[in-house]
Amino acid sequence: MRRAPVAAALAALAALGAPAHAADGDGADYDPRSGAWNGMASFVGLAEGMGFSVTPVGSLEWGDLSAEDILVLIYPLQRVDPGRLGAFVQAGGNVVIADDFGDGKDAMAGLGLLRAEPTTLRARKFYDGRAWAPIATARGDHPLATDVGEIVTNHPAALTRVEGATTVLAFDEGAVVVAGERGSGRFVAVSDPSIFINKMLMFRGNIQFATNLLRYLDRGGRARHVVLLRGDVPMYGEPRPFIDDARAGEVGRSIADLNFWLSERRAWLLTPAAMKVLAVGLATALLLLALIALPVRRGPRIDGAWLRFWRPSRRDEPHAVVAQAEATGGASLVLACVLRDQLQHLLAEIVGKPEPLYTIPEAQLVAELSRLRGPHAGAALARVYRRLRALPSRGQAAAPWSAAHLARRDFDTLYRDVAELCRTLGAALPEPEA
Repeated sequence: MRRAPVAAALAALAALGAPAHAADGDGADYDPRSGAWNGMASFVGLAEGMGFSVTPVGSLEWGDLSAEDILVLIYPLQRVDPGRLGAFVQAGGNVVIADDFGDGKDAMAGLGLLRAEPTTLRARKFYDGRAWAPIATARGDHPLATDVGEIVTNHPAALTRVEGATTVLAFDEGAVVVAGERGSGRFVAVSDPSIFINKMLMFRGNIQFATNLLRYLDRGGRARHVVLLRGDVPMYGEPRPFIDDARAGEVGRSIADLNFWLSERRAWLLTPAAMKVLAVGLATALLLLALIALPVRRGPRIDGAWLRFWRPSRRDEPHAVVAQAEATGGASLVLACVLRDQLQHLLAEIVGKPEPLYTIPEAQLVAELSRLRGPHAGAALARVYRRLRALPSRGQAAAPWSAAHLARRDFDTLYRDVAELCRTLGAALPEPEA
């Protein structure tokens, strides 16, 4: 299965770190249940610790993958069809394809990546100076590279001529991790699947990258199931035409799920027996809707009341606007407008001009009132003039769309000042109730 030089290299790498679980033996490469140095029990444990469920599969049916799944392809030994993988991502699927010398090369090429298989790689650093363990460093600020810094690889391939994707971790020549988006889905390509085995996840950068990978593909917490495919696993069928759209809302996803449910059931819904059952069900539903929608009795007796002439009351009539304001919570502002109009009527009788608050300048009106009723009356008017001028009309204050507001404390102050002015004019206002 895996080449002998790689096994020897990883055995040497294992000897450099903490001792492997000798009791487990080497076992098969990438065994998700194995705790040996070349197993993937650590990756599975990491995913489950983050709240994911992990299902290793012996065969893959593309149509079974949904928005809740993250497809992880580790060193596939059967050809991954580029068209199906591309259609899966385009429809909204999220996938990781990690392969160095397996049969994922064509699929990577379909994603715009050329996988090279050099004998030696140019890198700035090597683990313990070993040429087969180059260290890849993070490039840019991609979410996959957060707090990673660098990862240790083992006899990796390299991704070159990257088109339509972002290089996340790379050597001096060639990338080891590339991420991109197609349609409404995401893909991550890794040119060294061995970074996910138990021994390689002992490196801090490697384990951080694996954590970032699961978070990057979890669709904001909606995809919590990892479908793990490794080695010689056959793949069948076609991907769904729509899997997920990160920009869609809950209603859009519900409609898409309903469409898929209906498409899956068309095989038996079109049989004669199923069509009869469906027809009976629809007829029953329509009958129930008719019984609910139709009135139980007729409406009121027709007496021609709509023909009688009725004149609506004035919108700015004091009793009407006050009642409406109390119902909508704007009574203070409307009462202030009524108070203003009452004072305006009183001033008009004294100075002999209509609407003096709006037709006579402040200084002239104060002087005229002081001449007619004394300086105390003029001073009282000066205190309230600008506040009264700033009030809207009664109709505007009582309108349901009006945003104006007058606090009760401000109204009480205005009422006291206007009452004082009215007393000087010989027309005292009633005292407000406590």
